[in-house]
Amino acid sequence: MTEATETKRQSGQVRDGKWLVLTESTGEPSVNYVHDCGTEILGKSVSYPIWDGPTPLSGSGRCESKTIPYCPKCEKEPGSLGEPITPKGSYHNP
Repeated sequence: MTEATETKRQSGQVRDGKWLVLTESTGEPSVNYVHDCGTEILGKSVSYPIWDGPTPLSGSGRCESKTIPYCPKCEKEPGSLGEPITPKGSYHNP
């Protein structure tokens, strides 16, 4: 039985520079991790649009992708679109 989404915490949290869910898990990188609850950790690719243009909401169309680890039992599944990245020198980050 799957827990209701309302009781799950937000995925993608970082503590001391490490993924929180992985600090609560056992396993090895590039093999597999098992969360403290006994569920295997999954990963979801999230794309972050790069707003590097000279005008509001503009950019080159590039995205940066990251795989976000999460526990399907304890955490909400990450969305596929992340927060925009605004490089130094762009309209949003002069």
